[in-house]
Order: sequence, then C-alpha cells, then structure tokens
Amino acid sequence: MKKLLPAFLFFISFTILLGACRRGSHAVSSILLLADSLMQSHPDSSLQLLEAIPAPQKMGKTDRAWYALLLTQAKYKNYVSLKNDSLIQVAVDYFEKNSDRERLAKSYFYSGCVHREQEDIPTAINLYLKSLRTMPQGSDSAFLSMVYNDLGDCYTDQNMEETARNMYRQAYAINVNNHDTLRAFHNLSGIGGTFLLELQFDSALIYYQQALEMVLLLDYPVLLGVIYKNLSGVYNEQGEYGRANDCISRAIPYLLDIESSTSAYSLKGDILYNLGKKDSAFYYWNLGKNSSNIYTKTSNYYSIYQANKELSNWKDAILNVDSFIVYYDSIQSMNDRAEINELMDKHLLELHKYKLSTEHRRTMNLLIILSLFFILVLSLIFMWRDRCRKNKYIALQKQLMDNRAEILLYGKDICEEENSKLHELKELRIDICISLFRSTEGSKKLTELMKAKPKERISIIHNHRVLILNDIRRTFVDIMEDLNACCSSLTMDDLLYCILVILHCPKEIIMDVMNTTSDAIKTRKNRIKNKMDKELFEKVFMSDNV
Repeated sequence: MKKLLPAFLFFISFTILLGACRRGSHAVSSILLLADSLMQSHPDSSLQLLEAIPAPQKMGKTDRAWYALLLTQAKYKNYVSLKNDSLIQVAVDYFEKNSDRERLAKSYFYSGCVHREQEDIPTAINLYLKSLRTMPQGSDSAFLSMVYNDLGDCYTDQNMEETARNMYRQAYAINVNNHDTLRAFHNLSGIGGTFLLELQFDSALIYYQQALEMVLLLDYPVLLGVIYKNLSGVYNEQGEYGRANDCISRAIPYLLDIESSTSAYSLKGDILYNLGKKDSAFYYWNLGKNSSNIYTKTSNYYSIYQANKELSNWKDAILNVDSFIVYYDSIQSMNDRAEINELMDKHLLELHKYKLSTEHRRTMNLLIILSLFFILVLSLIFMWRDRCRKNKYIALQKQLMDNRAEILLYGKDICEEENSKLHELKELRIDICISLFRSTEGSKKLTELMKAKPKERISIIHNHRVLILNDIRRTFVDIMEDLNACCSSLTMDDLLYCILVILHCPKEIIMDVMNTTSDAIKTRKNRIKNKMDKELFEKVFMSDNV
C-alpha cells in the first residue's frame, strides 16, 4: 500500500493539471502548491508534475518565479544536471524585488548549487552566504542545515578546512535538534573529512566512528559502505593494516557504483600489500585499473609497477610503467590546460580590471572637467551679479549726486516750503538712500536681525551692531543733514532713531540697535516731537508703531 501512495498522489495531481488548462492562473498556483508539498517526501513526483505543466512562459510573474524555483529544487533533489542558471535566475530576479524573503533565500541557495556544478565555487559560496543572511529567523531549519552543509563542502574544496568544520558543526547542531539522523551523519562525515585532509588522523577517526554509530541506525547500505571505506583509509594511514583490511572488506559489498567500488579495490590492494599479501594486492589493483577516474587508474598502475619492480618482475613492471606514464602525462596535460585556463582567466580578469580602471579614470577626469566648468560658470555668474550690483550702486550714487545738485539749484532761488519740486526731490532722495542702504552688508544684517529669534538676536547685535550703525550713518548722511537743517537741536542719536523709523524697524530692533530701553525710546520720541515741527514729525513717524 505504501508503494502505491506516491503513484496515487501523482495521479491526483496530474488530473488537477489537466483541468488547469481550462481554469487559468488559480489552478496553476494550486499545482505549484501541490508540487511544493510533494518536494520533501516524493521529489520525483514533484519533478514530473512540474515538467508536465504546459506553457510555463505564459504564467504570471509570481507563479513563473515560483515555478522556476520549484523546478530547480526538484531537479537538485533528483540529481538532474543544474549547469544552466537561466531558470533559477528568473526566481532570483523576481524575489529580489519582492517581500518574500524565504523564497529569495531559497533562490540564492539553488543558484549557488548551479554555480557549484559549474565549478564556480567562490560565486557559490557568496550565494550561500546571501541565502543565510536573507532567510528570516525561525524559518525552515532543515533548509538552513542544507546551506551550512553545502558551505562546508565548498570551503573544503577551497582547502579551508577549519572554516568548513565550523559550517558542518552549525549544520550538525540543527540536525541533532531536529532529530534528523541522516543529515547529521553527513555532517559528522564532513567534519571527519576535514581532519583527514589535515592529516589529523585521531580526530578524523573519532568523527568517523560517531558517524558509523549513527549510520548503523539507518537503513542505508551505501552510506555504511562509504563510512567503512573512510575508516579503512584512516587506519591504513595510521599503520593499523588489520583494522583497515577489516573495514574495507565490510565496505566493498555496499559500494555498487563503479567509481566507488574501484577506488575501494585500489585501497584494499594497498592494504593487502602492506600486510604482505602481494598476490591478493595485485588482484585488487588490477580491478582498480578499471576505474573511470584517471587518478585512481594512474595510482593502480603505479602501485603495480612499484610492486613488480621490488619483485624484479621487469617485464610486468615495464608494461605497467608505460601505462602509468601515459595516464600521468594525461593528468599533467589536464593540469597544464587547467593552469593555462587559470592564467587566461587571470589575464582576462586583469584586462577587465584595466578597462574598468581606464573607464574610472575617464569618468573621474570628466567629473573634474565638469566640476571645473561648473565652478567657472558659477564664478562668471557671481562676477556678473556683482558687476550688476556695483553698476546699480554706481547708478544710485550718480542719482543721489544729481539729486543733491538739483536741490542746491532750487534751494538758491526758492524757499523749500513753497516749492513742490524741491519737496519731490527730497522725497526722491529718501528713496535713493533707502535703495543704497539695501545694497550694504549692514542692511543684510538688519534684515537678518528682524527675522531672528530673541536668543539669536543677541548674537547678531553683539557681532554686527557697529557695522549696521556705520552703514546707516554713511548712507543716510544727506537725510540726516536735511533733518538737522530743519531742526538743529536734534542729536546724533535722535537722527539715528528717525532713520530707523524711516526704515520701518520694529520697536525691539530699534532698542537692540541703539542699545536702549523701551522707556528711553518713548522719551526720545516725545523730545523729538517737541523739537520738530508737526508736519515734519508726522512725515517721519507716519508709519511708526513705536
């Protein structure tokens, strides 16, 4: 009944798939959900279901991205080649712009798996690490253990054994907590392998023995063969040839694929030779020569050559050394090609870096030129505005001089009170002086003082009071002379007060500029009123709120 369950589930899902052709996107999402639910228990059924979906390119963006992720995942679990990364890239590109962090983390992981199959280990490591950083806390712990385990494998390939061990230990802690014995076995085996690569045989033996105890609880004969073979290799390196022979003898019956069995034969031949059983060693070495792995094949030919040389079997030694040399040369050629490819890759990388550097320099030079041009334009604009300001100031000065000349001209022949033209000229003089004052730094500080808060006014008046007063006195000298001519008893402070009133300064600002109090301001105004005729007083103080 259990064997019929997967077929029954697949039949149901396939029936749903046929109906999906008529029902549209909602049914497609249901099929993807069903494929996802089958992924862990029946990945083969999940793969068949996904591959049976018609026209996946017509799906919506979300479903298409999820489909790309699930299909890559199903292929990975069914050991189907993942060397083409265009499919999983669809999922990565979509989920990077989406809020579903868990699917993005899985997309990064399976993209890493694709790059690992392409032997692009650095990129694979980078994608695995991005997957760890992206995965939300408290999410699928089994998935996290897979990421850590694959990172361990990648770091082992990069000869970073200590870092690999840390990854395997992270995965092992998760799997022990989840009571996942199978994955925990792989983690222990990985840790033992890192110690073996570092020739720390005692540590490797401890972890391999723990893995053996764990695999004995599982019904996986192939894994039992693998762990016995690993133990045999450690014992052989330690010189315990009896134990090594016992372990490799137990391993061989469980190793059914040609590659694993021939490498085991090669190891058994080495062990038997060390035990002094030369004929048996020759038998297993000859079996090992059938390996599809050129390194295993070459090792066996070399072992047979060395043994025949010691036994003075020169004919067999020459035959095997010839084969050894042929395969060794092939290995060297492969290594040379790999080295050449690596050098070419480095050359292309350096060339790419040079191009980037050249482009960077060009960009920087362009930015510098643009910056200098921008500064030049700003300087020209500033100079033009400054020139305009100066021309305006000169024009106002000329206008004031003309005004003075005209007033003098009219003042010689006719009394001021009876001449409306003279009155207009004096009114114009006030406007000209105000315009001149607006172009001074003192005017800017006075405007800033009017807009400032009480605390800020204290700082401004402390630093710029003298500047404001000097610019007022210098600019309004003609107005002060006119006022003084009409009322000679006015003091310099009285005249300054009148000018500040003409400039429409509020009471608080007048107090700050003249460094006086409110009562003093009222007293001064009354005193000016008593000294000045009524018409002139009203003219000066017509807009005053003081």
